[in-house]
Amino acid sequence: MTGDEIPFVTIEQHPSGLVTWRERKKQATREALADAAWKLAQEVGPENVRVDDIAAAAGVSARTFNNYYSSREEAIFAQRVRWAEEFLAVVHSRPDDAPLHDTIAGALLEVRGRGEPDKATIRLVAATPAMQGEYLRHSVMTEFALAEIVAARTGCDQLSARVIGGAYALAIRAASEYWLRDDSDLPLTDFLRTALDRVAPAARELESSGRANLPHREADSCW
Repeated sequence: MTGDEIPFVTIEQHPSGLVTWRERKKQATREALADAAWKLAQEVGPENVRVDDIAAAAGVSARTFNNYYSSREEAIFAQRVRWAEEFLAVVHSRPDDAPLHDTIAGALLEVRGRGEPDKATIRLVAATPAMQGEYLRHSVMTEFALAEIVAARTGCDQLSARVIGGAYALAIRAASEYWLRDDSDLPLTDFLRTALDRVAPAARELESSGRANLPHREADSCW
């Protein structure tokens, strides 16, 4: 898997529109590895997790592990980015003419409001430098996915889409970081709502102004 791929859609679709038994089995294996990696990270700390141990806990070989994940860090973090898959799926399910900010913020708050993450465990994982790098990698991929959504829904130039998509990705990252540092019982959604509200004016301005008046050559060079 290359660094610029966005593996948010983790289950393949058959041309007929039906998910085959083989595809379901692959998805189940991927999720079992992610669950095993996350559990081991909780038990022994991310830096002490071994690929062989993840594979054994999931009931597969280390070679099979390598067919699904490129590193233990990717496998550990995979359990935590399922919310991103759900978030993007909810966004794409909303009407194309729905307001941009309402669509993105509403979908994010809906998905993140389904259950409060375990702050203590996430703090443990986030303290590991290698996991911080994995987190940033996924944040960048989320930024690109959001930029595509912004461009598709507003018809704006790609540079503007990157800016607004990046602003939403940064809002998610900043809210999550401040939530982790906070020792109160405030839910993550409170931090997200505050951060997203800061992006709202720019998103609404972009949407109301239509396609930004930028040279295509300049915009394309920034994509």
